[in-house]
Amino acid sequence: MGLFQDQTNSLSEMKRLAALVMDSSRRGEIGSDQWPLAMMAYGLQTCNDTSRTDEVCEVYTCFESCCDVEKRRRCLQQLALFIRQRKGDGWRALLPFALVDSTSSIQRLAAYLVLTLALPTKEERFSGCMALLEGMRLFEQCPDRATPLLEAVLSLSDLRFAPYMTKLEEVFSTEQLSVLLASLSVAPSDFSCKWLIELLQRHPSLAPQVAAVFERMPVHASLVMDVIVPIPAWAFKNADVQPLHAWDLAEYFLRIKAPLSGLLDAVSLARLESVWQ
Repeated sequence: MGLFQDQTNSLSEMKRLAALVMDSSRRGEIGSDQWPLAMMAYGLQTCNDTSRTDEVCEVYTCFESCCDVEKRRRCLQQLALFIRQRKGDGWRALLPFALVDSTSSIQRLAAYLVLTLALPTKEERFSGCMALLEGMRLFEQCPDRATPLLEAVLSLSDLRFAPYMTKLEEVFSTEQLSVLLASLSVAPSDFSCKWLIELLQRHPSLAPQVAAVFERMPVHASLVMDVIVPIPAWAFKNADVQPLHAWDLAEYFLRIKAPLSGLLDAVSLARLESVWQ
């Protein structure tokens, strides 16, 4: 009886906090220790209502102002555990952590959780990826804020996400893509390399930025991978990544040298070839 009462009290408290969050005049009544549970309760209750985007951003900003990075990280991890137990139900409650938080490490973690926990639909097999890319519209005025999200997508090294990447070019102009790429730092993978080459083919003016991303890649890994990530993660007993192919850096550079030679100048290409040895 005691356990049942505890669960009932917990559910009752979550409903109460969610109601406080949704009443903007009463959010000040929520203490800093209560905000993590309040954010979870509000997120789970409203996550499927896409008309609340502005309100969600406002609420998350209040949450962030009341809770430090570590509290927000623990809240995100607890929310993800709850969603995993519910087999992906409520996964959109993770999105504000990715799209609103000002700390890039939380953005990356939240984006990874969205990508791997989102429920597939009839229309979108990887609904989390589509939601993240569409959500990047929030960063049209500051595209660099979207860089951690892009890094999370590319870090999966899974070519099945490649068709979704053109969505970026619907969200951002060439000039905005230049800003987005300026600090992009990812491991070399078949996915990330092929996406950069295709992006450069469509936007030749991005050559300096794309070359710089390629130049930063080798510090992250000595192998170029192509893998399958078990998604949604909650549907698999064994959630280990499945390797498909691997190449050493020099070997893989030979595969991309020909397409890059028509897109980069000789100096940039020679510098990349040196870095990738």
